[in-house]
Amino acid sequence: MRQRPRAFTLIELLVVIAIIAILIGLLIPAVQKVRETAARIRCANHLKQIGLASHAAHDAQGALPPGLGYWPGQAAYGTYHFHLLPYMEQANLYERSYFAGFHFVANNGVYSEPIKGFVCPSDPSAPGDGRARDLVGNDWGVASYVVNVQVVCKVSANGTMVTPEHHARLPGAIPDGSSNTILMTEKYAQCFNSNYPAGGTFWAYYQTGANLQPYHPGCTVSWNGYSFGPASQFLVRPTPYNGGCDPTMASSPHTSGISIGMADGSVRFLSSNVTLYTWWYLCTPAGGEVIEPDTF
Repeated sequence: MRQRPRAFTLIELLVVIAIIAILIGLLIPAVQKVRETAARIRCANHLKQIGLASHAAHDAQGALPPGLGYWPGQAAYGTYHFHLLPYMEQANLYERSYFAGFHFVANNGVYSEPIKGFVCPSDPSAPGDGRARDLVGNDWGVASYVVNVQVVCKVSANGTMVTPEHHARLPGAIPDGSSNTILMTEKYAQCFNSNYPAGGTFWAYYQTGANLQPYHPGCTVSWNGYSFGPASQFLVRPTPYNGGCDPTMASSPHTSGISIGMADGSVRFLSSNVTLYTWWYLCTPAGGEVIEPDTF
């Protein structure tokens, strides 16, 4: 007489389920870590492309674009990001800004266009459609990357803002060395707190004066309350971005530091353990400081 196969008891079944649950619990963090690493690499690749576009623009025009102003000559007016468009496979969008012999980002609503290469996939604040609204109801294309004002704007001997319109020529504009100076870094697309009920990064934001809000795609700015000097060191994963984030500072969506694009076109990852002063030394192009070899 054949014996019937022995069935699992309830206890055995519960043990198997518990083991599977433990394995899944161990696997999920690993999957999340892989995803974050992949997203961080994509963010770094975007910074690399912006750096390459910056050097292509410099080679073509003999100087980097300004933080905000006319370039080249009097042919166009806008932000650093706007002037890079023709060098980032965005020539069609740049041509849309042309009217009456002049390129301006407000023409034909160009300022509201999302640009994928300006957004880090790890940025939790970046809207799905790549646009965010300012305090007066205008929609702007957002960005997750900002330019270092100390390089692309005219500053005084102590680094304070003189004018956003400056045309830096390499390598002369960076005596500290282009491999020791930050050109671009990360910053949340949207970022506010109780002191700043609006803020973030709009790649085309050109407002100044009374209309100025902390939306300019720049960091280390001694201008209208922006963070400046060693105290401007970047934030790491400020939470929540819609209440616990300072829009005057660079900010990283990564867990242990921030991606930075150097003036020589290289991209590095700067640890969150870096000192306030090392951060500032990396931001100043002519401070004469010594960068420690183990900084990166």
